[in-house]
Amino acid sequence: MHLFELSPNCSLTPRAALIFYFGIVAVSLTVAVSFAIVGYWPILPIAGLELLALGAALRWSMLQGQRRERIRIDEHYVRVSKTGRGDAREYEFSRVWTRVKLVKANQSTWPHRLLLTSKGKAVEVGRFLTEDERESLGRRLTEVIPGSSARLAKDF
Repeated sequence: MHLFELSPNCSLTPRAALIFYFGIVAVSLTVAVSFAIVGYWPILPIAGLELLALGAALRWSMLQGQRRERIRIDEHYVRVSKTGRGDAREYEFSRVWTRVKLVKANQSTWPHRLLLTSKGKAVEVGRFLTEDERESLGRRLTEVIPGSSARLAKDF
């Protein structure tokens, strides 16, 4: 049995994200209140909006960092489980009919897509990986799943 566990690169832990956010809030509000005391009161609502936007972006980033993909390959099946953001999806393919396909994007600046296909069904894996990581995963999957190597080479 082979198991591949994929997760995005998330450099901040939830605790570190809170420390970062409250540090920025403290500095920003100190500056904003100082300007408000001098008479530039419109800076307070603008600073509040900026901090709200930063908090939303940080929360979205932390939620994206919780995504996980698990590819389990045994004698008979290829199982893909995707979890994250309160969502969980499972896919199951017959190992014999499963093919690994790296699809080039229509635009040169867009990333390739790594697909596991079987009998007309497909699931994309490693969407959050870099191009090199995605290609490396594709090569590794073709080694593990018989008959996929010829298919991956054609799509490059």
